[in-house]
Amino acid sequence: MTGQQGQQELSDQKYTYWLAAQGLAGRALRQLFAVYQSAQEIYGQNSGQLEKVPGLLEEDVQCLIKNKQSWDLDAEWQRLAQRGISFTSREDAHYPAQFRELTQAPYGVFYRGKLPEPGEFRVAIVGARMCSEYGRSIAREVAKELAKHDVPIVSGMARGIDAAGHRGALDGGGDTYAVFGCGVDVCYPAYHGQLYADIAGHGGILSEYPPGTAPFAYHFPQRNRLISALSDVVLVVEARVKSGSLITADYALEQGRDVYALPGRITDSLSGGCNQLIAQGAGVLLSVEDFLENLSVEAVRKKASGRKKQAKKRKSEKIPLEKAELLVYSCLGLLPVGMEEILFKTGLDMRTAAQVLTALQQKKQVEEIYKNHYKILTE
Repeated sequence: MTGQQGQQELSDQKYTYWLAAQGLAGRALRQLFAVYQSAQEIYGQNSGQLEKVPGLLEEDVQCLIKNKQSWDLDAEWQRLAQRGISFTSREDAHYPAQFRELTQAPYGVFYRGKLPEPGEFRVAIVGARMCSEYGRSIAREVAKELAKHDVPIVSGMARGIDAAGHRGALDGGGDTYAVFGCGVDVCYPAYHGQLYADIAGHGGILSEYPPGTAPFAYHFPQRNRLISALSDVVLVVEARVKSGSLITADYALEQGRDVYALPGRITDSLSGGCNQLIAQGAGVLLSVEDFLENLSVEAVRKKASGRKKQAKKRKSEKIPLEKAELLVYSCLGLLPVGMEEILFKTGLDMRTAAQVLTALQQKKQVEEIYKNHYKILTE
């Protein structure tokens, strides 16, 4: 790359950072890029021109115009660097290739540390926050052995299984990547401060959300699609039948990744989700050695054939979900959930929840099994 090309790329990144930092919904970004070719072109539009963009809300127009007036491109870009935060967007060559495959690809990615290396084989380890000591030790041991074989670990830095996977990778001298449902400058949970620092130093912390974004509950189901996208294989270690880990596994199957699960006793609620995945055809973690052997075969196959291009796409990928829809969807699983429990978990009122559930049924994401009891539609 010539000096002139480097300067041009840096200039472009200032505009893409400005656009990503506005926190616009994916819907608004899709509408903007249906008309304009780049963030710099969007930056150059006045309110009258933006108001002509089909489907763009007035509040989106006002957000862009107001923030553009107060946004110093050079100063804000320098401030981001001073905070130790890097940024890439879909307009950059080094944007993670796996994200480009997603129907709902994030426009921008903020990160501390480094981005995953192109072409490397990675494994996601996810599971229950309130895990057993057995599950924690298995996750840590598997991650440690994978790290010794130069396989980076991907997870979400949540307490329990996620944290054990990250720590095992670090113990094995390998790289590990945490995908956040908040800003990369927000250590969540806060007591993982040392783990946060270690991951940033031996891998990276990534997020599609701008710095300072709080860890809102509805961000995490959406975040899970990025964990699976960065991985070639997803291993679920302890998960209840209604858990975010199953959402990650679901995304993995949609994206053409392989899913493995740790089996457990049928009387153990922490094994319910894993046993369910196995019943549906997921690979079984019988031993660390067996898992490594299977992954060795899988890695060779992936490198020989290339990443699967025709992954099965569920309609939740094809049809974007709004925030309230994602919030309700994240509360549901493969077993029916009653309206009372949905209201308790989401904090929504009855009328709003009913409207959202109706919308999800129309989008073929949810089905009503019997009156006021809903489950995720798996067909």
